[in-house]
Amino acid sequence: MRKIENSAHGYTLIELLAVMLILIALGTIIASIFVSSLRGGNKSTTTNDIRQSGNYAVSQMSKMIAYAKKLNGLSTDGTSGSFTTDCVQKFINGNPQAPDVYKYVQITSFDDGETTTTFSCTPVTVSGTTYGILSSNSANLNPPPAIISSALIPDTMDATTCSFTCNQTNILSPITININLTLQKRQSGSTLLLPEAQTKMNFDTSVTARNSP
Repeated sequence: MRKIENSAHGYTLIELLAVMLILIALGTIIASIFVSSLRGGNKSTTTNDIRQSGNYAVSQMSKMIAYAKKLNGLSTDGTSGSFTTDCVQKFINGNPQAPDVYKYVQITSFDDGETTTTFSCTPVTVSGTTYGILSSNSANLNPPPAIISSALIPDTMDATTCSFTCNQTNILSPITININLTLQKRQSGSTLLLPEAQTKMNFDTSVTARNSP
């Protein structure tokens, strides 16, 4: 009887391992491309959110300062009597000094109640509610103060830097206030800072108070 041999044969273990390694490599490459695409989209969204928030904050402050009835002054700690309107550059032994850095700017608006608004670079607590950086704290002086605080940036953002400086040619000239603000997306729900959450944007603008003292 003639013996019939089966010509079909299976894959060897080495061949199977080689195919698995190729599939794993391809899967890793595809996953990396997918994750990078997602992160790129998230970073673009984060950048747009930061840009909108920062532009809104500095725009609101600039408008209110420029058209205020009165610039009450700038302060480092916001306490009563600490606000100054002397922004003339200081000299020591003929050497110009760097401008002082402030955390508060206070203005009085043109409304009937002469509302006093203080822009704060530090958290403000009113009636048990804390408003973070950057906030505006308003009080209507006539009738007696009713304090209203509002955040100029959403609670999804963190201000990593926030400060004010000022300058003027002489004591009688208008005061120009420089606003410096750096925003970053607030990280929540994880101790790991995601790459898209590390995006920071700086907002630096100057506004002249038309009704300086």
